[in-house]
Amino acid sequence: MDPERLQRLLGGPELVRLRQKLSRKLLREGGGRLSLSRVSDAERAAVERLIGRSPRQGRSLSVDLETLSHALLRAGVAENLRVALEALDGPLIDERARREEERRRWAELMVDYRGRADTLGLGGWLEALQAGGLLKRLARGSEPRGRALLEAALGVLERLPVQGMSLSALAAECLGDAHGLDTGRPVAALVRRALARHWRGGVARVDPDERSIWAHAGVLVGGDITSAVLTLRLPVRPGRGLDSALSCYCHEAEPTWLTLRQLLRHPPAWNGAGRDVFVCENPAVVAEAAERLGGDSAPLIATWGRPGAAVLTLLEQLQAAGAVLHYHGDFDWAGISMANALLERFAMHPWRMGSGDLKRYADLDGKPLAGRSLEAGWDPGLRAVLEERGRAVHEEQLIDLLLEDLRVG
Repeated sequence: MDPERLQRLLGGPELVRLRQKLSRKLLREGGGRLSLSRVSDAERAAVERLIGRSPRQGRSLSVDLETLSHALLRAGVAENLRVALEALDGPLIDERARREEERRRWAELMVDYRGRADTLGLGGWLEALQAGGLLKRLARGSEPRGRALLEAALGVLERLPVQGMSLSALAAECLGDAHGLDTGRPVAALVRRALARHWRGGVARVDPDERSIWAHAGVLVGGDITSAVLTLRLPVRPGRGLDSALSCYCHEAEPTWLTLRQLLRHPPAWNGAGRDVFVCENPAVVAEAAERLGGDSAPLIATWGRPGAAVLTLLEQLQAAGAVLHYHGDFDWAGISMANALLERFAMHPWRMGSGDLKRYADLDGKPLAGRSLEAGWDPGLRAVLEERGRAVHEEQLIDLLLEDLRVG
């Protein structure tokens, strides 16, 4: 090897393209003839000098790599062409082969964990991680780190659900770090993705907040006393302290606030099997039902706009208890969006939310519609009727009708 001569013969920035073409040909085909178009004077001169060919004219060039390799050996410059190219530019790496090997290793990783994910009903989550590349990004391209992150995330998911355990306690138990599931941590990102979209049906929101995601698995973020749900006459079996209190509120027909903390730490013994439970968007409906119907009102819940963690947790509990859920919301695009999410997530029936219902409200005034129009998943004809009307119908305008449905006495 003669590094100085090699540098003079084949080195330098003016021959970078030539060296790259030679390297790719070696890596992909192992040799053969390389044809170059639009060659520079420096490239032509370098090849002709190496193989001892007389100067020629033209903008194309063809050279046999084996001939070039023998010429380097005879001249005592390098053992062969590959040795020469690696001495000038470092080890030759087939990027295409490297990427294929990397894809193979990541695919194998997913296969290794498929059984555990399927046991949890999370095969779709694993497929989404692979298709979207989230795990690879969080691992910064390192397959061993990706394996460690997936192992940790599955360990957390296998511990769920819990009953009102704090997020920090869960992280300390599963990861040995009380902050291991904080926002911004890679394991937390993986677990949240599973809970939000795949674990036990996911969260009934297009873009669920942190509290709702963790509450879906019984985990409390902070004290969780600020997330609450307004209820009226929800049936509960008296027994433990909270259940007895709720039973009294039900008997007295007084609206009741339930915090997420109460729902997760002390899940009520809901007596809901086969019972109709109505869900509305506006708390004014609850207030009027309590005032005008009292003990003659059916069980009622208000989401108070887009449902938060406490609302979603309560609906999950009532559905598990066998309650028959009915939903009514505003006739506007935001209301359609909320209804779509809830009816997709829960076995819930639309309550006076059809296109025929909206047509009967033609004489009612309303605010002009705002936002992007949406298809109603439960009634394909509703979108066109609402677009033609051009104005919203809010629950406050329909309270008398809704109370007729709620009257059970």
